[in-house]
Amino acid sequence: MKRFFSYLWVAGLSLGFIICPIAVSETTPKKRIAVLYFEDNSRFDSPTGCGCVPGFIGNIFSSKKRWDLEAGFARMLNRKLVEANMYEPISKDELLDAMAVMTLSRHNLKRLKQEQRATLAKHLNADVIAVGKIRQFNQERFRTSASRTLREGGRRAPQGPGTASYTAPVILRGSIHRVAIKLEMKFYNASGELISEPRVAAVRDHTYGATKFASLEASMTEEGTNLTFGQTSEKQRKNPRPIVKPTELNEIKFASAEYDRTLFGIVTNEALIKVVLALRDSVGPNFITPWESQPVAEKEKKDALTVTAGPIKGKIQYVDNENLDKIYVSIGSNRDIAINQEFAVFTKGKPVRDIDTGEILTHVPKKIGTLAVSEILTDKVSVFRVVDIAEPLKIGDVVSQDTPETPASETDTPEKQE
Repeated sequence: MKRFFSYLWVAGLSLGFIICPIAVSETTPKKRIAVLYFEDNSRFDSPTGCGCVPGFIGNIFSSKKRWDLEAGFARMLNRKLVEANMYEPISKDELLDAMAVMTLSRHNLKRLKQEQRATLAKHLNADVIAVGKIRQFNQERFRTSASRTLREGGRRAPQGPGTASYTAPVILRGSIHRVAIKLEMKFYNASGELISEPRVAAVRDHTYGATKFASLEASMTEEGTNLTFGQTSEKQRKNPRPIVKPTELNEIKFASAEYDRTLFGIVTNEALIKVVLALRDSVGPNFITPWESQPVAEKEKKDALTVTAGPIKGKIQYVDNENLDKIYVSIGSNRDIAINQEFAVFTKGKPVRDIDTGEILTHVPKKIGTLAVSEILTDKVSVFRVVDIAEPLKIGDVVSQDTPETPASETDTPEKQE
């Protein structure tokens, strides 16, 4: 083979051109995610379209729900996975084909055993299987209003060429709409084993307060204050408030583009973004999502360079020596760590004293065992488990890839951190 390429090289030189090798760039393959289902346990009743009317009243007018939360949440989560650009959601047709091969119904999906999940993942070529429960999905409204008529002049007022009388209502209005969503997720690997059970919640308020005097209205929302005189202001047209009225929500299809403009839609998207972040922290890869701010201050950049320059190192923040599978360490996803990666753990060893005064300057690090990553919770903390240990662990013990460059100082002693 080498002789063949050397012949090509010589031939290329003789023909007056040089043959250059083609660089092949290897990109990280996208993880395939199968969102099997969302189970609605929210008791959200939407016979009138949005569930803002009590169920017993709504049932008088209709018995059919217009918002299918279970199908809508699965569809919107798949949309967020695509937006993340690191995951490939498995389509509904692929899922239905695999279910047909395994003779599974939608009801059966909620009762799968580990072996069945592994078989389904194999048919789907899925890296992760995700299922969810909708624990809370509701919108509450708190409203108050008051009015008074302001009069100037009247029958007893002096009349003359320079006087006038008028009557104008003064109306005070205020309202708060609050949407709260709580989800419980479960992520399984290709072997059908449970990886993580993250719980996410999202809450947002929309406040509105206004004082109206005749045609002049001053209003205040979380976006700021606004003054109008008989017509909609340019600011309101450019920054429309989220849709919260039940009569308007009745006409909106769940998971549609218009749904994203509602307060329900804003909070739903926030909750599902948290699901994607939990998926990233549980199974990787480590990447910055489109919803996270990428620019950082100069000081933060310097700190990041300082942190990443040396070995990966953190400290034990919480330890229960009766349960050595739950050790919280200040090392997170921003350090590019992996599940089952092993780290050495060091505690304070012998003191180093000043030879003249006898003052303790520091302590020599003493290796007491090995820990391994069990679960990556956030960018700042992960759960570790004990691989082997010679002494009880303490809060403040150093966890490092190798021997720390600098010993633990007096200010970092476990006693002071506790």
